[in-house]
Amino acid sequence: MKALTVIRGLMAFLTSIPVKMDESFLDISARYIYLFPVIGAIIGILGGLYARFTNNVLFFLFGAINSVVFSGANQVLFDFVAKGFAAAMTLAFLLVIIGLQHTDGLVDVGNALGIRKASLKEKVDIAHDWTVTRTGAVLAIFVSFFTFLLIFLTKIDVVIQVIIVAEVSAKLAMVTTGWQGTSPPPRFYENRWEKGRSFIDSIKKKHGLFSISLTISLAISIVLLGFSGVLAIASGILVGGFMIFVGKQVFEGVNGDIFGATNEIARMVALFVLVML
Repeated sequence: MKALTVIRGLMAFLTSIPVKMDESFLDISARYIYLFPVIGAIIGILGGLYARFTNNVLFFLFGAINSVVFSGANQVLFDFVAKGFAAAMTLAFLLVIIGLQHTDGLVDVGNALGIRKASLKEKVDIAHDWTVTRTGAVLAIFVSFFTFLLIFLTKIDVVIQVIIVAEVSAKLAMVTTGWQGTSPPPRFYENRWEKGRSFIDSIKKKHGLFSISLTISLAISIVLLGFSGVLAIASGILVGGFMIFVGKQVFEGVNGDIFGATNEIARMVALFVLVML
């Protein structure tokens, strides 16, 4: 029962899938942050199956339209369009299933990056304001577009495996930011800072817990994609390290926005690695 409660708590935090949990899911998620890759695998399975399903259905539908209307003369064009629609629908599915919370973090980081010379208080305020700055919009569009493009370029016969590994890598990147990152100073953050700090306190410098997270990630990725999976997992660690640096420059540490942005960027980079190999 405890294992089921942990999984439900992590699902409640990392996805928008309705699970019956009270507010304790935040404490559970912080305490078991090293199991994020497990939830990443679950998200990846759902996203991968959806990608395969939409590709099959859309290729059939567009193929039928081409056959009936154009006597099969535009097969390449219709296959291209079908794959494009399937990639867009898959990305939308992934964003919806995680509740857009990580995308929101990406926008917030972009907002703060747009005022690099501002004070920490000003950066925190603009990051959590309802306003979307030009930098925030550009960053979100850039990451979303290239994620879509990389899903589009993924071969259909391995799309399930690729999306699973990409999501696992993204969650390991989040674990990495907590493992090696530091919390921002408490001033200006109030309760928003406290929530992010609990995740960092749960795993910071706890090498044993990070080793468990890494082992889970590698096991899943090697089984599915072999050495390519290993490289995708390595990219997640590198992105996590890079986002720690970004967090220090922007917010003087790792907060919830950095965690969210890390997920989105790490997924994109892992997809790039897997598509290019």
